[in-house]
Amino acid sequence: MDTRRLATVVLIFAAAMVVFVLYVQQQKKQHQAPPSTSTAPAGSNPAAASAPVTDKPATMAAPPVEATTTPASTPATSPAVKWYGTRAKPKDVSIGGLDPNGFLLQLQLSSLGAGIRTAKLTDYFVTVADKKLYYKNPSGYEAARVAEPDKYKGHYSVLNPLGGGDKPLLPLATRGLSVEVPGQDDAAFRLDDLAGRTWELEEATPDSARLSYVFYRGTDWDHACQNPVLKLTKTFHLVQGDFSVAVSLKVENLSKVPLRVSLDQLGPTGVPREDPRQDKRRVAYARQNPEDQKVRITLKPAKDLASLPLDQDIALGSSDESNPILWIGHLDKFFGAILYLVPDSAGRLSAPVWRAQFYVQAVAEAAQPPSRTFLTGVRIPAVDLPAGGAAKEIHWSLFIGPKKRDLFSEASATHSKELYRQLDYAGTIDFGGACCSWAPLTIGMMWLLEVFSKIALGNYGVAIILLVFLVRIALHPLTKRSQVSMMKMQKFAPQMQKLKDKYADDKTALNREMMQVYKQQGVTPLLGCLPMVLQMPIWVALFTALGVAVELRHAAFLPVWITDLAGPDALFTWSPAHALPMIGNTFNLLPILLTVAMFFQTKMTPQMTPTSAASPDAARQQKMMQYMMPVMMLVFFYNTPSGLTLYIMASTFAGVAEQMVIRRHIQAREAAAAAAETTIDMPGKAARGNRPKKPKGPFWVKRG
Repeated sequence: MDTRRLATVVLIFAAAMVVFVLYVQQQKKQHQAPPSTSTAPAGSNPAAASAPVTDKPATMAAPPVEATTTPASTPATSPAVKWYGTRAKPKDVSIGGLDPNGFLLQLQLSSLGAGIRTAKLTDYFVTVADKKLYYKNPSGYEAARVAEPDKYKGHYSVLNPLGGGDKPLLPLATRGLSVEVPGQDDAAFRLDDLAGRTWELEEATPDSARLSYVFYRGTDWDHACQNPVLKLTKTFHLVQGDFSVAVSLKVENLSKVPLRVSLDQLGPTGVPREDPRQDKRRVAYARQNPEDQKVRITLKPAKDLASLPLDQDIALGSSDESNPILWIGHLDKFFGAILYLVPDSAGRLSAPVWRAQFYVQAVAEAAQPPSRTFLTGVRIPAVDLPAGGAAKEIHWSLFIGPKKRDLFSEASATHSKELYRQLDYAGTIDFGGACCSWAPLTIGMMWLLEVFSKIALGNYGVAIILLVFLVRIALHPLTKRSQVSMMKMQKFAPQMQKLKDKYADDKTALNREMMQVYKQQGVTPLLGCLPMVLQMPIWVALFTALGVAVELRHAAFLPVWITDLAGPDALFTWSPAHALPMIGNTFNLLPILLTVAMFFQTKMTPQMTPTSAASPDAARQQKMMQYMMPVMMLVFFYNTPSGLTLYIMASTFAGVAEQMVIRRHIQAREAAAAAAETTIDMPGKAARGNRPKKPKGPFWVKRG
């Protein structure tokens, strides 16, 4: 055979084989691919619609994990249409900053559910040691924190993840989603673990970040990528000098049929426990009264967690009620985060168009398994999206920062906003319900300390000392009268003891005679304890202020001691594993000094009945009280905030010094009065009234 002819036959045969192979592959693709309209949820079957979304990294081409069935209307050989989600690698990004001359916040955002991993405050720290080192050596702070993580904890983080494992619940993460096609009940799709899915980071700048998640429909991943159905886009935006974060969630319909989308959005959560003695965290939410349009705030304390079922929704209300809910927040005594649903129209505070349903859950904390905390959330039940690229955008304003009264209520305060006053964020400051712990008194105390701190060049410890002197000067006249009264009572104590012996069986007569003696001597028994009683409201107001005023948190009195007026002075600490009952793992010196001061004051206070004139039982009781009162003060005030202990200790020592001065003054005046009295013997007989009477004999009889 001719070689040229053989080569021609081989080439023709090879070309025919190539054409045949291409034809077979094309026929196979046409046989597997559904029509273009099948990409919409309307053509899906119920079993496939309710199954979870497959979310695999881009490098993996594994099939969907859900089980699907072939609709009855299609041939048995036709593959099922399935839901797919965005494939992206997990990634964190930070916006804002911790430079004190720039942003007030730094947000670490996570692609996991498009949530917030941490929200750190620029000007606040976890420990006093962090604050001192940062302001002493800001450039070397981060290196020192990495080298000594047990000592330096970093900037204070208001929001933190909840739960353990690879997929914790992050604040502001989109938790779940469901899709419906109006008029077609079998076309439903629901995804409850969207908070555990990885979103794609589209854009990040120093002050903003945008993340997205797209849902697809198709027989396999390659086919589904050509048929997007729904897109979620979440944006975070920060502004320098602002504690608020602008958060938006855009829902976009990419299919050719109308959709109805329901969303489950997590709110602020993961606020750490600030007070080691008791959990003072709260969930707060605000309603708008329909009658006067004022905002009313409800606070749910941590003690309510014990009565809540674990991981079950507790409905609080919605944004379209007659008294709508405006915002929900998670708070501690000094810091908090509040999520406000921004209305779609100006001139109003509520957002009824979204029909948002606010809820709260009790969840276990990973860091402390026996304890519980609050999980907040907002559900948007029905967002109607017409076909062909229609989109709607939900806006939130997220406050993250300190609960400062002037920030929330005074227009002239730094970083204050009109929105904070309209929404009554100041109502989140919990002044407590103890006796005399009413807001005006505490607010007045906070204002007075602020004024004195300016005089003391920012030292709140010195401000407390100045407050002691102010109160002592104001009460000095009353204190002097009480000392005079108590010293008089001590002088006629033997007379009072005789009355007690005489009327031992008649209490009514005894009280009547004692009051008569008090009246004749010009003595008021209640004056003795009145100065201390008048200071009790000041103690309570100062105690409350130390529990709510973030200005006093980590406020130092001395460089190496009493460095946090809002906490115990803690001269030194030891391991929590060796904590002692009622003492803990800290040695607090201030309460011991207070005990010493109380002992001296008890010794200096005049007793109504001198020990020499008292009965053995009364003398024993007086001696016992001299020791019991200081010991009780040590027990009560050992773990109280050092600012309150400092005030009472300074006031007690000042009272002891004041008593010494008053007693010396009274004794000097009595000595001068006694020296001024002189006796002169006159010649002759004394006046008849002053003559001694003659003794009368046994036979004396009065005549006439």
